[in-house]
Amino acid sequence: MIKQFIKRIITLNIIFALIMTIYRIIFTFYYSNWSELSQYFGDLVQAFILGVRYDCAVLAYINSLVTLFFIIFWFVGNQKLFVKFVKSLKYYYTIFFGGIVTLLCIDFGFYSYFQNHMNILMFGVFEDDTKALFSTIAENYPVVWVGIGFISIFVFIYFLTKFVVERKVIGYYIEKTKIHIKIVLALVLLCVNFIIARGSFGLFPLGVDNAEISANTFINKVAINGIYTLQAAIEARSKEKDRNYIGDMGYSQDNMSKAFADFLNVDISSIDSQNPEKSLIKTTKYNKDIEEIKPNVVFIMMEALGTDLMHYNSETFNVLGEFKKHLDEDTVFYRFLPANMGTIGSLESAMTNIARLPLSQFLCQSKYAYNKYFYTGPMPYKNSGYETVFMYGGNAGWRNCTSYMPNVGFDKVIGEGSMPKEYERNQWGVYDEYLFDYILRVLNTNNNRKFIYVMTTSNHPPYSLPSGYKQPYPLELDEQLKKDITGDRTLSQMRFATYQYSCQKVGEFLTKLKNSKFADNTIVAITGDHNFWNTFSYPIERKLDEMSVPFYLYIPKKLRPNKNLDMDVVGSHTDILPTLYNISLSSTNYWATGTDLLSDEAEQNIASNCLGSIMTKDNFVIYDFASGKEKYYTWNKEKSREIVPTEQSEEHKNMVKHYKASVAIAYYMLQKPEKETEK
Repeated sequence: MIKQFIKRIITLNIIFALIMTIYRIIFTFYYSNWSELSQYFGDLVQAFILGVRYDCAVLAYINSLVTLFFIIFWFVGNQKLFVKFVKSLKYYYTIFFGGIVTLLCIDFGFYSYFQNHMNILMFGVFEDDTKALFSTIAENYPVVWVGIGFISIFVFIYFLTKFVVERKVIGYYIEKTKIHIKIVLALVLLCVNFIIARGSFGLFPLGVDNAEISANTFINKVAINGIYTLQAAIEARSKEKDRNYIGDMGYSQDNMSKAFADFLNVDISSIDSQNPEKSLIKTTKYNKDIEEIKPNVVFIMMEALGTDLMHYNSETFNVLGEFKKHLDEDTVFYRFLPANMGTIGSLESAMTNIARLPLSQFLCQSKYAYNKYFYTGPMPYKNSGYETVFMYGGNAGWRNCTSYMPNVGFDKVIGEGSMPKEYERNQWGVYDEYLFDYILRVLNTNNNRKFIYVMTTSNHPPYSLPSGYKQPYPLELDEQLKKDITGDRTLSQMRFATYQYSCQKVGEFLTKLKNSKFADNTIVAITGDHNFWNTFSYPIERKLDEMSVPFYLYIPKKLRPNKNLDMDVVGSHTDILPTLYNISLSSTNYWATGTDLLSDEAEQNIASNCLGSIMTKDNFVIYDFASGKEKYYTWNKEKSREIVPTEQSEEHKNMVKHYKASVAIAYYMLQKPEKETEK
């Protein structure tokens, strides 16, 4: 009986492992670009072998309790208890393996949106506008059929387990076995279970890092399963409260001068040891035209305005619409990184003038949400007599904005609830055309100078369009574009349509503004919160395309810098406000970790984000915050937006030092609320 039982449990788990392998095959066929994978066939085979190890490790954790209770009941020797134990397994495996399959299905959907397995962004489901999020899911997916599918999974596992394990269970009997044989067999079973769960005979157990087996990033994602990445995300989240980013980056709270010196690449003797943050205070130059014009500043962060899709723009696939003529006429930086791959993380970083802390909770939903800080983005405008307005196309209560934004320095927080009822809406808020209309309305109220920070919502699932909108330009997919699309092409087509809509409407807004009284006294900055998701897959050499967003600037003629600008300089979200300060404020102090991209200083700029992408005009580094590992690259001379591996150089070392210092400084500054600084 004992041999029979063990064989049946092994058989059941082989079936489970095959199901997980079938999932991996479907995942690969659905999301891969086979033209890219053809040269990595050996790596793909290795990924599937490694994937089986990951899957078996997950199954071993599930089986650990089964193994333990089997040994206990075997040693007890009570046949009735043993039969009850065997019959209970159909419930146990239904719950746990059913849960695993459910998580894999969720991971499949997660990947379609984020181009990655489940990670720390999963927590955003509960921190975002959850009602709108689930409404989006309901609109994009057949929820009823999905629900039926999940129920069917559990029912299938129940009957599968019952069939495999319980056949002739009444006839089970416990053989009389010598105690030393029982002990040896029990130890063997426990050791085998432990080794499979560990996934490795080496010094370290199988972990997320082991999935890096290929130069092709998608193949690495084929190897790992979403259960492991979710576990890593949970561990990262649990450590967050105890994390000291200053110590993690190699600095000391008692000697923060070192971090500021490393960040600025200056001698530590030039840093005030008592108030090292003073080293990042700058003053804009006196400017007669600024004094006379007193320009408004409109800073628009657009949902999913990624740079990569712009490269596909053509007469037959026109995603830019009216925005294109403004991109051609005005100043645009394309080698530009978002602070985060989530909306609120990018929005916060651009607004607070400090780096986003890697793997951390969003500031607006943390203990820092209720402090006031002297260095935040709106403060130089507020101190110069500007009316500061935060405007969101959705619910103003999203992510605790109604409480957080006033503390950051905004006089007004405007959401869709403050906008006219006739504005058409979807699940996330008013459509972009109405939001842009409201910006003009706010500019027209009173005679105060205004700093308006805007966040749009339209280019977001469920990819809906206003009822009266007619697509003005074609979106025909050529053969290359068809090959590049991964996942559902119908969903991608809807995605392209909303991207075109947003670009068309922001273009119309710019045209209207340039033809109005605001043309000579209003600066407009436009960027994206993150790249265009759930459509393309990116190999490591296209890391910039995977992440980049544009930074567009409309500057009235009298305020434009009197010099030739280098559009190839690199930048990130923390560079936007320093750039705006220097073209809109005269003789004004400001504090920021970013660089004015219109200045000569921008030539040596180091751009980075919380995902560990660090770049200069010459080099690129990928820094893994969790493991501390670094990978070094230089720009491909033949393909200017692609990177190629290289040996570590002195500049690479300086880039990593600068990045670590920026993280330590950000954490240090969050511990210094305004009231403390004023003392």
